[in-house]
Amino acid sequence: MHLIKSKHFYRNMLLIAVPIALQNLISFATGMMDTIMLGLAENGESMLSAASLGGQPMFILYVLGFGMSGGASVLVAQYWGKRDMESIRRIFAMMIKFAAVVSVLFAVLSLSIPRQIMLLYSDNPEIVGMGAQYLGIMGFACLTFDVSSMLICLFRAVESVKISVGINLVSFALNVFLNWVLIFGNLGFPALGIRGAAIATLIARVSEFVIIMIYLFCFDKKLGFKLRDLKLFDKLLAKDLIHYGTPVLLNEGLWAIGISVQASIMGHIDYAEGDPVAANSIASMLQQLACLVIFGIANAAAVITGRTIGEEDHKKAREQATTFRLLSYGIGAVSFAMIFFMRDLAVGFYNIDEATKELARQMITVIAVITFFVSIVGICLIGILRGGGDTRFCMYLEIGALWFLGVPLGYLAAAVLRLPVPFVLAAMKVDEPTKAFACIFRVRSGKWLRTVTR
Repeated sequence: MHLIKSKHFYRNMLLIAVPIALQNLISFATGMMDTIMLGLAENGESMLSAASLGGQPMFILYVLGFGMSGGASVLVAQYWGKRDMESIRRIFAMMIKFAAVVSVLFAVLSLSIPRQIMLLYSDNPEIVGMGAQYLGIMGFACLTFDVSSMLICLFRAVESVKISVGINLVSFALNVFLNWVLIFGNLGFPALGIRGAAIATLIARVSEFVIIMIYLFCFDKKLGFKLRDLKLFDKLLAKDLIHYGTPVLLNEGLWAIGISVQASIMGHIDYAEGDPVAANSIASMLQQLACLVIFGIANAAAVITGRTIGEEDHKKAREQATTFRLLSYGIGAVSFAMIFFMRDLAVGFYNIDEATKELARQMITVIAVITFFVSIVGICLIGILRGGGDTRFCMYLEIGALWFLGVPLGYLAAAVLRLPVPFVLAAMKVDEPTKAFACIFRVRSGKWLRTVTR
């Protein structure tokens, strides 16, 4: 198998990847502005840490939504290759109802026990108190967030990607403006600090939900989805969703919990100079920026792979997979360089003490190396393997690497050996190179090709 040279292939890839990368850029900018504005406010370092830890339940919900839609997208992309719109409408209807149930569950937990949830992540009374305030407001955002994020992912599977850009632009503008008003107390409003950041995010999330629902029912012509279609149900498709979606849901759910456990480990480090949580938040922001292109290409790979298998052209699917795998190496190298050389610029945005800044620089160096492997994992696992229907292998690999390597090694490094924080971070992220090598061998084997449609 050789690298595909057809201009049509790369044009098609970019038509999907660029809007997704742009959407991710807007989402990243929203999160970055939250951290920068909180970091510039009075008592900014504590608020930054509290918002980072208080956002963990929302992060878990987002990843669960990504998992739910990821499994469904495998089916949707292949039915899209067959142009079977009736099956796609039924999948949309079932997933909307499922996402709504999960959203309500997370909202109830976040609103009823915010302080108890925060105590899982930190034993600092100030951070726990601020985080509980943040989470007590963000719980309302849970009611809409999972449905809207899941629908955006499903629309990607049928190559409707422009709507997500529009939604995120509106959300970004609202969030930044309301942060400026409510965090700092502008335009006559009181300075609400971390509560202002939470209210701003809540309003932005609700606006996303309203826009995507109006688009789905009133403007989208590709699916022709109507309000009455919410009643649709299909036993065979439900069985397929459970069969192919459950591994992805378990994968993302247990991965999110693992990452949350790692955040808790970082939040309980009490021997470091500087604030590890604030430094890690800054490093993560820079990694997210570098990963915009990675996950844009990964999503394009999933859609193209699923559609090609749906068209029953397995030879072409393997050639495309080889091309995507080789691209992942080059994109990973560029991402490494970008993160490494932007360290000082990124840290300079924040009004935090010098010890935390130096800690952030060291952690960013670790993240730069890890991101090379994240590129391979993202494009090969999320793109090729999942798009090809190989969801169970992905589940075993991600869960095994994180829970048998990343989590225990991170705990050992922090709680037992009390190593410097950058070494703790490296121990936590050792699962990424492990997954990268496993993905390379799996893609090369061709065992990932699955036809999942009926």
